[in-house]
Amino acid sequence: MNHTRAAHRRLERLAFRARPSLETIEFDGWILRFADGYTKRANSVNPHFGSTLPVSEKIAQCEALYAERELPTIFRLTPFSQPEALDRQLAGVGYRLLDRSLVLTCRPMQRPAPGPGSVRHVPRDEWLATFDRLHRLEPTDRAVHRRIVETAEGSSCFAQIDEDGESVSCGLGVLVEDAVGLFDLFTAPDRRRCGHGGTVVASIVRWACRHGARTAYLQTHSRNNPALRLYERLGFALAYPYWYRMAEP
Repeated sequence: MNHTRAAHRRLERLAFRARPSLETIEFDGWILRFADGYTKRANSVNPHFGSTLPVSEKIAQCEALYAERELPTIFRLTPFSQPEALDRQLAGVGYRLLDRSLVLTCRPMQRPAPGPGSVRHVPRDEWLATFDRLHRLEPTDRAVHRRIVETAEGSSCFAQIDEDGESVSCGLGVLVEDAVGLFDLFTAPDRRRCGHGGTVVASIVRWACRHGARTAYLQTHSRNNPALRLYERLGFALAYPYWYRMAEP
């Protein structure tokens, strides 16, 4: 169990490097991430290691740091969060539960056969323009997303599928050390259930294999059943869950 938890903590660290926030503070074993409010994952407290300070004091300090940045205080919790009673403590002081999610991994690496459509690996700026068109982010979020993508460590694979001259699906792979994270997987609503998502994932995984990856990982909501079925077909399995608790306004 300790070995497994150590491996999961390592994967969390690699994911932070692949998907950086704009600002990070390490506070007594907890990792505080800030990104102007774009996604909870990039704007949350990650209590990976134990505390030397009283937990109530640490929670108050976290609240102050997020308040300084005009952000809500959000904790991203895992089965290996420290201290073990933190989830109950947060619930006891009014933090509500949000978005149960899953980290899925594929090891040894699977190489699924390509599906319909032809994937192109494109330059970063072309891919960002595609993602912006498909996802329709607000201008502020678009700027933050660009900064996150631009500052990622490791090597990146920017994949997209075009049909009839139009971009219909995209995804991003970021390889840090021996693990590739899959992010920003998105298909136009009117082109879903056509196999594009699986084709994009398979293409990124094959790219990562060629560059020395031994593990692929991704994160998805626990209730996203279509995505879960797709990832299972591609060889992904549950590594560990995570969830959020957010302070009531």
